[in-house]
Amino acid sequence: MTLADQALHGKLPKGAVDFFVAFSRFECAMKRSGTYARGNEQGVDPDWDKLAKDLGADFFAEVQAKSAAPVLIGKPPKKQMLQADGSLGWRDMGGVANAADLFLAIRRARNNLLHGGKYRDERDGNYTEIKGSERSDILLSQSLAVLELALKAKPEIAQHF
Repeated sequence: MTLADQALHGKLPKGAVDFFVAFSRFECAMKRSGTYARGNEQGVDPDWDKLAKDLGADFFAEVQAKSAAPVLIGKPPKKQMLQADGSLGWRDMGGVANAADLFLAIRRARNNLLHGGKYRDERDGNYTEIKGSERSDILLSQSLAVLELALKAKPEIAQHF
């Protein structure tokens, strides 16, 4: 069994895989656009802050008006943290008030999916589905809806998507 096969053995829901693929392509398209890339000869990153600034309050109002992300805005993903006893825990991050906060919440959803064990938990060598993963499904679905709206608003990104 390959390393990829082992990783996929966790049987992530289709929505989680779809989100990861779309998010990755979105970041790549941001960088390829040239407009939403920052860095130098040492490396390049997508410039989420510039995207949020350029989309601004009108974009955030559109997301709200279309009810595209009510959970993502009202109760965004928590941040994983290391607790004093060395165990992993979660910290509430407060509500989303603007486009910058919204894209930060989407990136946190991505980080939690990629690093946070949102769909399975290992105890004594056995993997079990984490209760409450329906919330993760909603956060990822709403994140995709926001990214889709951003693609419509920014053709320079969409052409590279």
